[in-house]
Amino acid sequence: MKRLDLKNCIVTIPDKDAAQAVVLYGGLKGWQGEWFLKFNKIPALMLQNVYFILPRLFTNKCKDCLDEFRSKVDPKNISRYSLCGFSRGAQEVYRNKDLEQWKILGLIDPSAPTLDIFKEDVLDNYVDKIRCVFWVPNWGKDGYKGRVPSFAQHLRDLKVKMVEKDVEHENMPPFFFNQYGAEFTV
Repeated sequence: MKRLDLKNCIVTIPDKDAAQAVVLYGGLKGWQGEWFLKFNKIPALMLQNVYFILPRLFTNKCKDCLDEFRSKVDPKNISRYSLCGFSRGAQEVYRNKDLEQWKILGLIDPSAPTLDIFKEDVLDNYVDKIRCVFWVPNWGKDGYKGRVPSFAQHLRDLKVKMVEKDVEHENMPPFFFNQYGAEFTV
């Protein structure tokens, strides 16, 4: 795997030219961009087979990151794009759901849409694209005044592909890719 350090994002380049690309937004506490690589939050097999576009900050615009990526990588080598958000980074999935024809919208122990400007039903039209791992107790005793448990129930009611398991919040990204990684490599 090679790595490009760009202004808005870090790009990892897999061991093959043609592959899928995943925009992966991180969260608070510095758990974004560099953190995913420094602390091995993306399994090696994924890094060998998928382009990752890692916004340095969750405030960096998705379009800016994609533009930087496309200026360095031949678009003909990208078979599909997916958008994933870990923790606070899930807000960027809600915000950018219509920016591209995403293959997968990944929610990795996500913050609830209602913790920002979105409604719980923000992804209802994309049920078949959602892949989620969640452990509501990671969000504290009251789940941010009940908003996180309510969103988890909303996802259950929609019957999205979701695995709920007692995994520490910071270990959810590798858990997510171990659950759904094959979908990013076919």
